[in-house]
Amino acid sequence: MITNILVKNFLARLMNGFWLTVTGTIPAYPTLDVRLATVASKTGAYTVTLTDLIAPTIINNTGASGDVPLTLPTAADARGHVFRAYATAAQTISLTPVTGDIINYNGNAVASKYCRIAGVIGNYAEIFSDGVQWIVTAGNGVITKEA
Repeated sequence: MITNILVKNFLARLMNGFWLTVTGTIPAYPTLDVRLATVASKTGAYTVTLTDLIAPTIINNTGASGDVPLTLPTAADARGHVFRAYATAAQTISLTPVTGDIINYNGNAVASKYCRIAGVIGNYAEIFSDGVQWIVTAGNGVITKEA
């Protein structure tokens, strides 16, 4: 039998952003399962599609000779999806939102500004759309947000 206190405790955990389990906590933001992801290499400007997000796809910059700008779909269209960009060449990767959208990185939520992954092999950024904005939820190396 479910009592009101059980429901209250469940909702409290949910609202705090964590699901409590017997073994610990699981982050509220989903993460990309690299075992199931496809990989695509881009050497120039590319617009990330909803199909890329659904797959899911890890986009890298193998073979790039300069910055690889990746334009993201609108956060509203991508709600609930996770995306990862991974540097496999020593070139930067810029994650660019559509005009008016936000990439929130460390609390910097200025609209229409890109997030850049430094050109060091092994650097990556994983971002999640909550339907309102993109949120950088994981990363490695140097990631910066345009001022």
